[in-house]
Amino acid sequence: MKITCENERGEQLTLGWFAPLWIRSITGLGASYAISTSKNNGQDGEHYTGAVAEKRNIVIVLDVRKSDYVTQRNLLYNFFQPRSQGTLFYEENSIARKIKYYVESIEPSGDGILKNITLSLICPDPKWYDIHDNLVQLAIWQGNIRFPLRLRDPFAVTKKVNTLIGNVRNDSAVTMGLAVRFTATGTVVNPSLYDVNRHELMKINTTMHAGDKITITTGTGNKRVILISGGITTNINNLMAYPPKWLQAYHGDNLFRYDADSGIDSLSVSILTTQAYWGT
Repeated sequence: MKITCENERGEQLTLGWFAPLWIRSITGLGASYAISTSKNNGQDGEHYTGAVAEKRNIVIVLDVRKSDYVTQRNLLYNFFQPRSQGTLFYEENSIARKIKYYVESIEPSGDGILKNITLSLICPDPKWYDIHDNLVQLAIWQGNIRFPLRLRDPFAVTKKVNTLIGNVRNDSAVTMGLAVRFTATGTVVNPSLYDVNRHELMKINTTMHAGDKITITTGTGNKRVILISGGITTNINNLMAYPPKWLQAYHGDNLFRYDADSGIDSLSVSILTTQAYWGT
C-alpha cells in the first residue's frame, strides 16, 4: 500500500511501509453510514427511516526514527496547512483512488527509539474517486486531413460527427455527478441534455454564439452552470429551466441525448464523469 498526499501548492508527500515515515496503522478507508430510525410508543424495535454517509475521518499513525524525528515533524507541519484543501491518492495492487481532504490535527507522541506522529484528515465528501476521468463525446469536430494529402475543390478541413445519444456507464453503486460541456460554433438557442432512461430534461435558457462554452457540473456540493464568452466567465445558474434538473449517472447504463431549440448543427457536446466508491 502507498499513500500520496498532494497539497494546494502542488507538493507531494509519499507514505508507506518505508522510511522516513512508516505507516504503522491507517483507519477511515472503508464505508461507514449513519442510520436513522424512529420508535413509536410500545413498539418492539424501531423503524428504519434512512441512512447517510457522513464526512470521512482518515487517521494515519506514522513511525519515525528518534534521530530524524524533529526534521520529519517539521516537514509535516509545513506540508499540511490549515484551511487548505489537499488530495490523498491511495494505491494498492491494481486499485488507485483519490479523495479530497483538510487536515484536522498533527499529534506527536512516544519516547522510544521510534516516535509516533498521528495525522488526522477530514474529508467532507466521503466518496473515493478514480484517478482518471471518463469522457463521452456526443458531437465532435473530426479532422479531414490525411497524408498523403490530396486536395479537392471544395475541401473541408473538418467535419462534424453527431452521435446525438451517448451512454455513460456507471459500474459502481455510487451515483456520479456529470460535467457537461456545450460548445457553440454558431448561434445555438437553449441547449439541453435529456436523460432517456428517467425522462428528465436539463435545459439552459440562453442563446450561445460562436466560441461560447457552457459547463454544467451536477456533483454533490458542486452544482453550477458556467458560461465562458469572449474570455469572460459568468455564473448562469439562474438560466437553468425551472424546475432545475441536475442530471446524474446511476448504476448501469445511462443514455443521454442532447438538443437545442435551434442551431443544433452548431453545437458540440461532451460529458465528463469520474467513477465514485464508498470505500477503497
